Amino acid sequence: MSYLRKKIGVAVAALAVAAVPAMAQQTIQKETFGITLPAGFAEFKAQVQKAESPEGTVETTNWVSRAAESGQAVVVTMSTMPGRILDPEKMMDSTRDSLLKSLKATLESENDIEGEMPATMIQFRSEAAVLQSKLLVDDDRLFQVLYVGRSAEQRAEPAIGQLFSSFRVVPKPEPATATTTSAAQPTEVAGKKP
Repeated sequence: MSYLRKKIGVAVAALAVAAVPAMAQQTIQKETFGITLPAGFAEFKAQVQKAESPEGTVETTNWVSRAAESGQAVVVTMSTMPGRILDPEKMMDSTRDSLLKSLKATLESENDIEGEMPATMIQFRSEAAVLQSKLLVDDDRLFQVLYVGRSAEQRAEPAIGQLFSSFRVVPKPEPATATTTSAAQPTEVAGKKP
């Protein structure tokens, strides 16, 4: 549980990253996910951290984008666990609870999302911000798309809905399978014996 608090703290701290010039709406394709950022959001800045857990190493990457003029931000987090996530619901519930606690936020709504991967969407607020988060589990990876805004009106903008609906997880490549080859047998070439 303390690992999740640290992970969430890192994501929130990453929001303090200096803004870079804003751009028009942009579709971002990373190795592990794709998303369309609304107009006004800067390019993602990435930060990778590793933490030890009782089960092994957890690697967490945070991609942060800010809209300097409006005070909004988007954070995409991917945590790769040391093994397959056996109880996705428990993982998402624990992440939600840690997020709410670390931000001293109040849950407004939560809805499961139908699809190929276990996923949920939550809306919540703190004294300083209005937030929305999409959590997804894919095998050994936990993804979070976190939107941070200043008002419920900002969060309700169609571009924010499109942000969440555009998010796609890139499937992990299948592990390479070992192929066995037999020793090459001598063959006849153009009537000559080897």
